[in-house]
Amino acid sequence: MGSALSEAIDAPFEMLNITELKGGSHRTVRLETTAGTFFVKWNDAAYLPNFLAEQRGLEALRQTRTFRLPDVFGVTERENHAFLLMEFIFSTEPTAQCWESFGHRLAALHQHSSPTFGYSENNFIGLLPQSNAPKLKFVDFFVEERLRPMLRRAYNSHVLDTTELTRLEKLIPMIEKIFPQEPPALLHGDLWSGNFFADEFGNPTVIDPAVHYGHREAEIAFMMLFGGFHQYVFDAYNVVFPLERGWKSRIGIYNLYPLMVHLCLFGRQYWPPIDETLRRFKV
Repeated sequence: MGSALSEAIDAPFEMLNITELKGGSHRTVRLETTAGTFFVKWNDAAYLPNFLAEQRGLEALRQTRTFRLPDVFGVTERENHAFLLMEFIFSTEPTAQCWESFGHRLAALHQHSSPTFGYSENNFIGLLPQSNAPKLKFVDFFVEERLRPMLRRAYNSHVLDTTELTRLEKLIPMIEKIFPQEPPALLHGDLWSGNFFADEFGNPTVIDPAVHYGHREAEIAFMMLFGGFHQYVFDAYNVVFPLERGWKSRIGIYNLYPLMVHLCLFGRQYWPPIDETLRRFKV
């Protein structure tokens, strides 16, 4: 690790303390050195593309001037391992002001648009590859670049049986007219509560994006899937950029994708909410 960090920091330093951090798909530590305190993420060298995509995603978000984001000092490969070195940002408990600011900033992020849904490059959702091939219609993007690839992965991984796959395929024609006619919005793409915190000054901070242009309702739906965000966020968001009428009725459809991701990564405990949405549509 030392040689990889020396290359990224590009300055002489001495390690003072290493604290292993829990959570996430990769090994992570807080590294205290004479050159400063850093956040280091690493894994096998095969995950170098994941770290490069994360670096580029953070830069894309930085250009919007919405959230605080960690500075990236380097991505490198050494001794069959890939390393991502970032600024370590100290966190505090979010205040009501922070939650409201988060809602306002998220609304500002979602007002950055593009001619097409998708993105200029593919990236990752967790450890899984995510296709961002551009589409003019959101329903085409959602079905062809989100749902169907994950359905195939789940079926091939034997966490989805033939009957369940058939039910999900039957649902697809039913959702074509459900989505509102909204322009593509720039999304963080993996905005669960573990990828948000308040920094030492109380500023809303986000990490680990899976950026693309999609429907902003999909981001809101995912935020609500596992909880952890105060109602102040959604109230503040709606003041700046009100959601379309009926958005709550579409939450289950949008969340089919992250639930399928979790089904593939973590197993059958994520099937019941998928089944609930299928039953709501009588398939």
